[in-house]
Amino acid sequence: MAKMEVEVNGIRFRNPVLTAAGPNVMDAEHMIGAFKGGVGGIVSKTVSVRPAHDRRPTIRKTVCRGLVNCETWSELSFEQMIEELLKVKESVDVPLIVSIGYSPDDMRKLAPVIEREVQPDAIEFSTHYTGKDIEPLLAVASALRESVELPIWMKISPNTPNIEELAVQASKIVDGFVAINSFGPVLDFDIETFEPVLGSDYGQGWLSGQAILPIALRIVYQIASVQDKPVIGVGGIEKGKDAIKFFMVGASAVQICSAAIRYGHNIYGKVASEIEKWLDEHGYSSIDEIRNLYREGLKKRRVFENVPVMFVDEEKCTGCTLCVRACMHGALYMENKVAKVIPENCIGCGYCQDMCNFDAMYLVDRT
Repeated sequence: MAKMEVEVNGIRFRNPVLTAAGPNVMDAEHMIGAFKGGVGGIVSKTVSVRPAHDRRPTIRKTVCRGLVNCETWSELSFEQMIEELLKVKESVDVPLIVSIGYSPDDMRKLAPVIEREVQPDAIEFSTHYTGKDIEPLLAVASALRESVELPIWMKISPNTPNIEELAVQASKIVDGFVAINSFGPVLDFDIETFEPVLGSDYGQGWLSGQAILPIALRIVYQIASVQDKPVIGVGGIEKGKDAIKFFMVGASAVQICSAAIRYGHNIYGKVASEIEKWLDEHGYSSIDEIRNLYREGLKKRRVFENVPVMFVDEEKCTGCTLCVRACMHGALYMENKVAKVIPENCIGCGYCQDMCNFDAMYLVDRT
């Protein structure tokens, strides 16, 4: 069986699936629930110098298997959260990472107390409300670095421009990166009542869940490609194969929040089991063996010099017609219950291939 244990900054996790900071780990009960659900490590909800007061409702479903939320940080006071974290330390035997925010002054005030009283394995700091410019983000990182001896992880907002430049500069200060936070602001509302789904100022919120997975993969790849500090991937993970993608673009571990909100604490163990099963089925003995494989795929991928055309393997085609209905260019039709291609109409976009569940379609050079 594949080895599921991973190590990040000298911290050993029983499996690579961690909680992500959010309502899924709002207090000791939820963090202990995550441990019982099979998580490899716990990251707390972000605590700041004052408790949040978020107007309800704060979490709703939206399109593309996404969630929108207008939660900010922990609604527990700093002192209350320390009590909750101490309960967790007494009850679980997986690493504990405390998430804090947001300014340099907040780092100097919160971090030393957490290091002394809670003694977590690391501190994660959120840049979600710090701004987009690199210098303020580096200032927060520097303030935290000067305040504690523990490993520190910088959590990246997807709205941050110049991701690669930030990663290079911040890697001189931090011990690791977490990518990404939720995306936004975004908006959704009820067209019958015209009311926003969230209780924030004008109904704005932050998008998470499966809808942001491709954004997260891109940013993890960028960060892992330009510096050597570990990256923890987060954003839209619901299945083991989602996590596998993050490892392949360079992640050392992953975090889950939205799926835990949807399905409960057992999602962590479920994803970990699916990762292990996939590794075993593909002959890999550890996460390390698949990390950064995407880079190898980029080197080997086929590049078409001219516009390709879709090919249909008639022996595999089942005549389901899904590809024909999907083609907006009129390049596919059915003949004797088999899909056929009209080459002059095909623009080589590849979309119809996604409709085929039988691997009967692929792009080829035009003849």
